[in-house]
Amino acid sequence: MARQLTRTATVAELPIPVGPVAVELPGPRDGRTLAAAVLLSWLAPLALGLARLDVLLLPLLVLAVASVIRVGGGLLDRLVIASFLFCGALLTIGLLASEWPWGLSPLPAASLLLTVVSTAAWYGRRRPRLPWRVRGTDAVILGAGALALYFVHKGVSGTNGPGELMSGDRFTHFSIFDTIYRVHGYLFLHQAAAKPSVLGNTAAVYPQGSHLLLAWIDVFVRSSTAVGPLGAAYQRYCDYITVAFALFVMAVVWATRWMAGPRLTGWRMAAVCSSVAALLLAGPMVELLFMGFDSETIGLTFLAVAVGLLLRPAMGRTEFALTAATGLITVGYCYNLYLVYVAIVLLGALVVRYQADRRPRLPIYLTVLAGGAVAVLPSAISVLSSFDVAGQAVASGALIPLSRSLVIGIGLLVLLAVLGGVRGRGTTAPVRTLLFTLAGVVGVLVLFGGYQLATVHKLSYYFEKLTFAGFVICLVGLGAVGYLLRPARYAGSQAGLPRRLREPTLALGVAAAVLSLFAGFQWGVPSVNTVPAQWHSDPLVRWSVAGYNTGIGPGTHTLLVRDLARLSAPVVTLYTDSGSDNWRTTYYAEDLLRSASEMAGLSPVYRVNIGGSFLPEHALRYRRALAELRSAIDAVPGRPTVLVGNRRLAEQLDHDLTRAGDKPVTVEYAPLLSH
Repeated sequence: MARQLTRTATVAELPIPVGPVAVELPGPRDGRTLAAAVLLSWLAPLALGLARLDVLLLPLLVLAVASVIRVGGGLLDRLVIASFLFCGALLTIGLLASEWPWGLSPLPAASLLLTVVSTAAWYGRRRPRLPWRVRGTDAVILGAGALALYFVHKGVSGTNGPGELMSGDRFTHFSIFDTIYRVHGYLFLHQAAAKPSVLGNTAAVYPQGSHLLLAWIDVFVRSSTAVGPLGAAYQRYCDYITVAFALFVMAVVWATRWMAGPRLTGWRMAAVCSSVAALLLAGPMVELLFMGFDSETIGLTFLAVAVGLLLRPAMGRTEFALTAATGLITVGYCYNLYLVYVAIVLLGALVVRYQADRRPRLPIYLTVLAGGAVAVLPSAISVLSSFDVAGQAVASGALIPLSRSLVIGIGLLVLLAVLGGVRGRGTTAPVRTLLFTLAGVVGVLVLFGGYQLATVHKLSYYFEKLTFAGFVICLVGLGAVGYLLRPARYAGSQAGLPRRLREPTLALGVAAAVLSLFAGFQWGVPSVNTVPAQWHSDPLVRWSVAGYNTGIGPGTHTLLVRDLARLSAPVVTLYTDSGSDNWRTTYYAEDLLRSASEMAGLSPVYRVNIGGSFLPEHALRYRRALAELRSAIDAVPGRPTVLVGNRRLAEQLDHDLTRAGDKPVTVEYAPLLSH
């Protein structure tokens, strides 16, 4: 064990209240120890790989990072930060994996990372050590994630079926996930090879960090670099996304607690964490999952962690530099639109933290610059390709209804908390950094919103996404209410519950009150006139009881069970009378046939509202649908196959689409199968 000594830390050394702390004395640098550590770094992944237990490398790598860094006084804090750094490392190593001959094989990546960690520990004379302290609000963080996972899984495994996790956006994400498997790395580094299986210029312009992370995790889990049957691969992808959404909820609550710091304890901390959890579970955030915004969900997860750590950088200079670089890389690779927010909070942290620090700052700046250079690489490639930045900035798309009053209210509450923490020149660093961040977020929204209003005369898709991220930053900033909720000083002889019982009781009570106020929990009390409780109208709960039926589940089931194995692209599915459902099932088929690039030509299918119970006697609607179908067939190469769910309609289409002079096409009667 390392020898311990106790001394009084100075304010410059610790960004937390001054007090007696245990300081670890550095151990000796022994060359034999380094050699043994490096050897073990290669032997352990090799042994686990031979046993097809590569999945064990994931916790091993996280624990290795956690045992070397010296930030976070609790076990959950340490594991969250280590996982954050681990993801940043995987995204960076992904650049190497895209070029080296082993692709996404777990052995070289895990061995390289373990070698770097063991070498850094040896050079920094750090013995592996973990904090085993747990906190009461760990239960709130883990419980919020467990609730999210429970309701989402209930909806998918119940009456909704797997079709409920299917949308056009998610099909695009899955095509990137599958293509990363096929080209063994980032698509922007293999654009020609990736082009057939992704839509349009996706390979060059779309952020691919989240897909690479999920693909690599899948490789570790399955001990195979082959994706396997694509129907099963899609189901695994959906499983990872449901877990990712639960991790997003946990990350935001955790970041709020981290921002609060040691000033907020007991029931006050439980109140803040429970409020944030309730807003996440009962608010518009769950729409991220329903609408297939997978990259944005994972990008917001990393944004929340990065903002929390940079607002209150209670860590040494080495960890701060690594955290800053990791924040830039993870957000830049997963959802580069939010990179501007990380840059703002990082700039504030650098100015506030180091303006009075006389020690050399060049190593920190160089690390941050290196991380920034890696982070902007995909965006730079996008800009240098066919990406139309100006056109994309004003593009339209599906919007998540985020209440303006909710955003303004949370923002004002955070501002009041910040102002409550201002104490002249003695203002703490987190408060000043948060104030700088709030000003920067508002500035970005005003400038970008003004540009959209001047250009297209409305606030559109990407303004709402920036607002969404600003709302997440405000939720993290709610940790600053610690400056308003100052602990009362209880006299030793005060009547009431003993202190050991008082704090847990108050914490549970305030958590229950918060869930009732913000999430609509009624705790079994009957509603007025038997009207359903507010909680039952929450999108997440409605999802769990089949309230979000997309209607394409039976179509995808039919494809997987009966049709797909005997077909080749291009395929058009007309199982229903809904053009949007027909288009999405067609997209699913093209995805699983690795021909997603053909969906650009098949876009007219979105307006083909025939295929199910609709009969050709409805002349006008039929003629319109037939014209759209012909344009789609003419736009794709090869001989398309059209699957029709109605027998009479299939016979009519076979007659009308196979006339002399028309492009060859195969029309088949393909009724839907029940689950």
